[in-house]
Amino acid sequence: MIDTAYTAWRTDTVAGITTVLIADSNESVRALNQRARADLICDGTVNADARVVSMAGSKAPIYQDPDGLERALIDLVRVGARGHAAGVRQLAGRLVRAVPPAVADAGAFRIAVHDALSAANPSKGLRFDSGAIPTDADGLHSLLNVDAVPVADEFVADERLSSELQEIVAERERADELARAGVSMSRTVLFSGPPGVGKTLASRWIAQQLELPLVTLDLASVVSSYLGSSGRNIKSVLDFAKSGPCVLFLDEFDAVAKRRDDDTDIGELKRIVNVLLVELDRWPDTSLLVAATNHPQLLDEAIDRRFDRVLKFPLPGRAERRALLAGANHGEVSVKVIELAAAAWEGRSHSVIMRFWELCRRKAILHDLALEFVVVSELIEQFPTNELRNSVWRHAHDELDMSNRKIATLAGVSHPTVATGIRQAKDTK
Repeated sequence: MIDTAYTAWRTDTVAGITTVLIADSNESVRALNQRARADLICDGTVNADARVVSMAGSKAPIYQDPDGLERALIDLVRVGARGHAAGVRQLAGRLVRAVPPAVADAGAFRIAVHDALSAANPSKGLRFDSGAIPTDADGLHSLLNVDAVPVADEFVADERLSSELQEIVAERERADELARAGVSMSRTVLFSGPPGVGKTLASRWIAQQLELPLVTLDLASVVSSYLGSSGRNIKSVLDFAKSGPCVLFLDEFDAVAKRRDDDTDIGELKRIVNVLLVELDRWPDTSLLVAATNHPQLLDEAIDRRFDRVLKFPLPGRAERRALLAGANHGEVSVKVIELAAAAWEGRSHSVIMRFWELCRRKAILHDLALEFVVVSELIEQFPTNELRNSVWRHAHDELDMSNRKIATLAGVSHPTVATGIRQAKDTK
């Protein structure tokens, strides 16, 4: 009886069902639960939270009934005997978070389990050779990019966002303390915000702080290029990222994690969502998964709930814009012009501001001009009606010896208008 039900339950689970109702005796259900849980965790079909639910009524949380410690030991032996280290760590982590009632000293038990895991902590890292990095079906194109030494010194964030990012780093640095207290680290994080506000750079910053490689996958390009095998490709990337400590960054996450009730999507994308749901649930704490979206409203609700943290990235405020420009400046532009530029670019993203700065640098080199002259000229040309234009005109006239006619030509206004604006700027001061 048990073998028949077990086979049927495994088949349904592989098809995407992780919880099932079975009309059977409590003893049969318990035996089925014991056998299925460990086997499915071992072969990677479901996570440790998946369990069989009896129609007779809900069971106690896993390992929390009187024989929980005995069942936990059996599961650990079964999974360990198959050499599934990740499954052992997952079950051990659950025991630390919810100590079985049969354990006399929960605190000492947590410390002992944590010390055992630490002693067996895998030392291997990601393999970067060509044979290890996942490729498409033809083996011609890599599905991801690995940056072994990520750098993000130019990253700028406001106080709130900076504090949240530093907490994520601190969790990893103080993992022992969290584990001894039975508190899990953030394994999965979702970055949400408009385009160009620093989500990609923030993932690079986290990897830099943790001294881990950054593995990046552009989900939109993978799906569009390899439609029909997208689920397999994504699964291979996720498996690679789990093979050693790293920060995995999934950009354009909304491209594949869309709501499954969207009738305009093809079945392939719905299958990908199911793959992601399983992977997010069982993601190991040895690596950090970071996903980014510009359109959080498009995400499937079940996906959104799977993330341990959701960080919202706003457009940069004036202080952040000033810091961004000051960081890119190497003493070639005065503080006054940095202030004017930071004020002029209100409501624009980090990437737009840096694109402006790089444009100015290129023009300065190509035309053999001072960078400050080019920056001011571009501000005059791009913001002819900005409320700060009079201050910019005055600086161009007084500090850079730019004539009123030159300023008028750049701004597309008459030179008397420029003269009036400069006079008003002086009067305001």
